[in-house]
Amino acid sequence: MTARDNKYPIGELAQRANDVLLVSSFVIWAMVLGFAPVLTYHLLLS
Repeated sequence: MTARDNKYPIGELAQRANDVLLVSSFVIWAMVLGFAPVLTYHLLLS
């Protein structure tokens, strides 16, 4: 939980943006690592 501070009003928004970017990077890597073997398999069979 973050404390309210007039000196850093954007802190909560920056933390949320950081969380979204972190989760989306995991999703992107999961998709790349999941689709690469399937794509390779299909390319080798065709």
